[in-house]
Amino acid sequence: MSTAHETIETSVDTILQLMDFDANYSIKEQLDPQTDKKIFTCSITTKTDSRFLIGQHGSNLYALEHIVRSILYKNGYTDRMNIDINGYKADKDRAITNIAKDAANQAAQEKKPIILRPMNAYERRIVHMTVADDTRVETESVGAYEDRKVIIKPQSIMNSL
Repeated sequence: MSTAHETIETSVDTILQLMDFDANYSIKEQLDPQTDKKIFTCSITTKTDSRFLIGQHGSNLYALEHIVRSILYKNGYTDRMNIDINGYKADKDRAITNIAKDAANQAAQEKKPIILRPMNAYERRIVHMTVADDTRVETESVGAYEDRKVIIKPQSIMNSL
């Protein structure tokens, strides 16, 4: 029986070969301190055609991640797994984190809610986690499907009493 690491490696290698991409990848393993589950990060680097692998707004990247995650779950692994291509996701995560921090500061200073652009579930999670420890604000997801967005609003007066 293979391990989750081997399953990810085999899956990514097969998919990249089938798609005829000349790419290298590395897989890092970390332990999530909150859940004690493993988190695998597969970093793919390619010299050419990364835009086809990433897709518009990361759509192909998220689809690839979904496929590999589904293969993991089908094989009985419940570990978390992320894929990044040429640092695209890391850069996007940093940008979303900065947007969340700026919006939290703006909401706290102006004492009014700030509505962020529609985001996918992964991006909304980054926003919620980024401002989770900020006692000045709270977050809420609203909307449906591709119009779902995060509202960052000042803590209500009742919560501060």
